[in-house]
Amino acid sequence: MRFSIRLPISHLSYIAALALACYANTLGNGFVFDDSAYLASDAVRALALGELFGASWMGLALYRPLTLLSLGLDFQLFGEAPWGYHLTNVLLHSVNSLLLYALARALLGEGRAALWAALLYASHPLQTEVVAWVSARGDLLASLLSLSALLAHRQRRVLAYLLYAGACLSKETAMVLPVALFLADSRAGVAAWSKRHWGYGVALLGVVGLRWLALAEAPAGPVSTNFLADLGPWQRLGTAVAILPRYLLLVAAPLHLSADYSHASIPPVTSPWDLWFVAGLAMGAALIALPWVARSRFLAFASAFFGACLLPVANLFFLAPSGMAERYLHLAMIPLALTWGWAGQYWLRKSPGQRRLIWAVVLGVVVLGGARTIVRNRDWHSDARLFAAVLAHYPDNARAHDNLAFTYYQQGQYARAFHHYQRAVAIQPTRLRAHFNLGILHSAARRYEEAIASFKTALALHPTHVEAHFNLGLTYQKAGRYEEAIEHYGTVLRLAPHHLKAHYNLGRAYERVGRPEDAIRQYTALVALDAKATKAHYRLGELYRGQQRVAEMAAAWTTLLRLDPAHREAERIRQALDQK
Repeated sequence: MRFSIRLPISHLSYIAALALACYANTLGNGFVFDDSAYLASDAVRALALGELFGASWMGLALYRPLTLLSLGLDFQLFGEAPWGYHLTNVLLHSVNSLLLYALARALLGEGRAALWAALLYASHPLQTEVVAWVSARGDLLASLLSLSALLAHRQRRVLAYLLYAGACLSKETAMVLPVALFLADSRAGVAAWSKRHWGYGVALLGVVGLRWLALAEAPAGPVSTNFLADLGPWQRLGTAVAILPRYLLLVAAPLHLSADYSHASIPPVTSPWDLWFVAGLAMGAALIALPWVARSRFLAFASAFFGACLLPVANLFFLAPSGMAERYLHLAMIPLALTWGWAGQYWLRKSPGQRRLIWAVVLGVVVLGGARTIVRNRDWHSDARLFAAVLAHYPDNARAHDNLAFTYYQQGQYARAFHHYQRAVAIQPTRLRAHFNLGILHSAARRYEEAIASFKTALALHPTHVEAHFNLGLTYQKAGRYEEAIEHYGTVLRLAPHHLKAHYNLGRAYERVGRPEDAIRQYTALVALDAKATKAHYRLGELYRGQQRVAEMAAAWTTLLRLDPAHREAERIRQALDQK
């Protein structure tokens, strides 16, 4: 495999223009889903390299420092303007399409087939999730660096090793790249190839070492949101196999695209005669047998490359974050696009007189795919539109109901939020956030018994959920059940000793049950944590005044007036201080 610098400008222009045209309408989209979490990160905003490369992402088992660095650079350029981040994604996809063309030229040896491959790659609707979603930046970077490593592999080995390391530091799935490299250019055994290209092993060990150092002290992650986690081993395996034909169906007919395929979207396999399971076995066998039937070394490479790309997210050996996701096919789109170019080339060789028909088929697929991509981009305009689009295809998708409800909750549309949270827990009773936020909505509407039930359900699912304990305590306090409130506030402070609101509310609850000294201890602890906690200074002054501890009252209220001269009780406090 050799990189050729003789790439026709016309071909490059067509590919770049198509990629830009397909995704130009994403520039008007906003931030969706996890985007806000990335942009809220102090490390990303400050471009704190030490933290980006030396710590896990938000305490999760994720180590993607180059992705975070990329987003941090975007923040320096664009601030909180979504269009800038979307522009970066579109440009990265365009460059990836051009690199795919160069790789296809090197592998297929013919510009026309390479063009067909790159046009499909640039326009296929399955790429929409990665390009239109800012949080999927890691996939784009991993593909950029993987494609570059593939092109540099023969002539610039050291550069290829570095590019491979960068791809792994962008997203973990890029670790499979040496498998593709081995399949692309080796007729020797694994041992001989590994000895010659030892740099990939060194790069991988370096990335794994950095990852281990960054994640060594990371707390245990949240319970898996992969719906396969709730299944037994054989049912999980069967369902994982049944997902394969669903992926290939999305490649061939990308109509029912969805940002989420969890829970009810994919029924678990319960029988060995399940049609999806049988289709998965048949397709797996076909991927293995087809290269031998066609006697094509290229197909053997493409088929094995495709399998290697799917292996980390296939849920066969360990659970991916989601059971199925369109972004999981992004790296696999490289061998799929290459195969499309090869198929066109093979057809042309077999039937040279059908050149116009072949071009008509290729252009028809590209035009239809590009049009579908442009329409699909609109779904990623906002959270409300995105999860409504999921429910349009999968009305019993519990996570989509949960996420849509959260969007409505943030917008203050509480009736809609309540409806979708209820649907979420009816479909999937183990949805923690849905139960928690139902409790918040019930409490705000003064339906205290219903709120208490919701928070208790949330705690049954996650006994150490700090905010569930706090809000359960708050609800008990609103209902006048102060002893029960005290119990849960105490739990909050055992789990999170610096929880300021818990200190204050616990102090208020102690006041209600006639325990002023305990209340004083909580307010004192609060002002030790936050010297500007005006509410705590005010309550301390009131308690000290009731106990005739004049000097302490004066100290608390003097501090209060210094912090908030216009306090609502300022006049009364000044009179009390004048009379002391």
